[in-house]
Amino acid sequence: MTQQQQPVYNNSRFRVVDYNFDTFVGPAAGEKFKDFTLTDLATGASVKLSDFAGQWVVIETGSSTCSMYTKNIVTMKDVAAQFPDVQFLMVYVREAHPGERLGPHKSMDEKLEAARKVAPRYGEFRRVLVDDLDGDFHRAYGAMPNVVYVIRPDGTVHYRCNWAAPHLIQQALEDREHLHTVENAPVAELRASRALPHMIRTMWTGGIVALYDFFKNAPLTVSKHIKVDAYYEKHGRFRNQPLTPEEVQARVDSPDAAADDEPSKAQAAE
Repeated sequence: MTQQQQPVYNNSRFRVVDYNFDTFVGPAAGEKFKDFTLTDLATGASVKLSDFAGQWVVIETGSSTCSMYTKNIVTMKDVAAQFPDVQFLMVYVREAHPGERLGPHKSMDEKLEAARKVAPRYGEFRRVLVDDLDGDFHRAYGAMPNVVYVIRPDGTVHYRCNWAAPHLIQQALEDREHLHTVENAPVAELRASRALPHMIRTMWTGGIVALYDFFKNAPLTVSKHIKVDAYYEKHGRFRNQPLTPEEVQARVDSPDAAADDEPSKAQAAE
């Protein structure tokens, strides 16, 4: 029996299939955060997420080749200015669009060097923490290129989303009494088309290969976004998200589940 090949975290090229649009792993709203040790880009010191206990914290992931992240920086600066009591962090993860100019990280030194590009090139203003080479934090918190988490002072997740949209983060911070449980940012909310020239500039950080892979995969990327949006709008969840006991019972009791609920029914059967 052939052993199944494990996916490579530090991908050499961008491929849509290397990202799981249909599942959001990690702590959800109402659950406690998972602690990880990261590297402070400015000092090289080890920093734990638990070091921020007692504070409101916003964590956004990104990389020097992630246009979904870089397009947010200016707007996020405006959001941060409205909430001086909140600690805004950027966690540097794998390159979203590697190429010949900036490829996959082969060492922590390479990853740190790549992370140093975000302030001078894109105007990053936040404290930058760098994930380890294998992406332990990133994989535990969703593994998409530009996820966001808002964590309450007691360590409870207040809000998380598969894509960071500054105005949605602002809304979550304005209403701190209630958990924010919508975890999908629809294409319209991401406002990516408005920033196309900036996005192309970000791809160029990776190089010609990164640009080629971006445009080659663009139709499939948009298609995946649209399918996720449609499913989430209808069901309030991601297609392959693990079911809660209540959801399992609801699926069992439902005589006419929709065809696109097949993964959910399979989980219920288990």
